[in-house]
Amino acid sequence: MLTIRPAEPDDAPAIAKVHVETWQAAYRGIIPQEYLDMLTVQNRTMGWVRLLTRERVNLLTLVSEDNDGRVVGFASGGRVRHAEPRFQAEISSLYVTPRAQGNGHGRRLFMALSNRLAERQLKGLFVWVLADNPARGFYDTLGGQETGEITRDFAGTPLREVGYGWAVTPSYTSL
Repeated sequence: MLTIRPAEPDDAPAIAKVHVETWQAAYRGIIPQEYLDMLTVQNRTMGWVRLLTRERVNLLTLVSEDNDGRVVGFASGGRVRHAEPRFQAEISSLYVTPRAQGNGHGRRLFMALSNRLAERQLKGLFVWVLADNPARGFYDTLGGQETGEITRDFAGTPLREVGYGWAVTPSYTSL
């Protein structure tokens, strides 16, 4: 049985492991390889400890566990980080380790986080996705509509991102 639950500070190493594994697998050939090679579970763990122990009213992080109780995915989100009048909520990260992809973890994380953001009265949902991300179709299947593009400098390389939006925050009952 898949379990979705709020992340705790003790989850930081497991979240960091998922973060590094998914970036190195999904973004190979997209993000500069030197940057991907420098990602370490140790460094990401320190960052996640900081995020999970700070009093962050607007940041929610959920984890997904497999049948053995191992964290195999996570999602974070909160109030939208840019001026976008149509959307108040944003999923800032959603990653599932390659070995667990296709087993419902991503969809369940997306829906659970969407529900929690809606419970905070945040209307509409937004997510930025690298244009060349091979998993971009995930957001299409969830009913996301492309809302625009930006180019950001990432590790010295300009990368195109596509914004996806849901005018009504998706919920388990709407999909």
